[in-house]
Amino acid sequence: MAIEIAPRGKIKLPFWLIVLGVFAIILLIGFLGSYFYLEISIKKMSQEIQEKGTTLTPLMEAIEKKEEELNPIEKKIDDFGELLQKHKIPLNIFNFLEKICLPAVWFSDFNFTSEDREVIVSGHTDTFVILEQQILVLKQDPLVKSLNISGVSISEEGKVDFTFLLTFAPQIFTPLEITGQ
Repeated sequence: MAIEIAPRGKIKLPFWLIVLGVFAIILLIGFLGSYFYLEISIKKMSQEIQEKGTTLTPLMEAIEKKEEELNPIEKKIDDFGELLQKHKIPLNIFNFLEKICLPAVWFSDFNFTSEDREVIVSGHTDTFVILEQQILVLKQDPLVKSLNISGVSISEEGKVDFTFLLTFAPQIFTPLEITGQ
């Protein structure tokens, strides 16, 4: 008996499988190309960053040196700012007294205590009526916290001499009071 070998028939692949295979190979080549391109780009960027880092080091050292030089100046500025905030402006009291005092009242002595916001003012006027009116005007002003009268007497010229102890509200020391706004 003779065995006959029949040639095998070619296996025919479907068209969609061939297209899918070609597409997969193209994708694989694209991914591999992108991977190598990105790897080279990352190495190149790392080198550039290191080069820039070496050029920035002296600059950073110079900046730190300047900051150290400026620290004492900053402290002086802060100290001066603190002094300015705590500074009280007695000129406001003069402006206040000038604005609120009656024309027939004259002040001859002025003592100011900034810690207590107290002013001792001595003066004279023509009559007790004017003195009483001045006291009423001072008591009605919200900037005057308290008013004590002492040393009321009649002088040799017939004028009424007096001494006021005025305690002011803290608002009298604000810069807006200087201009009268």
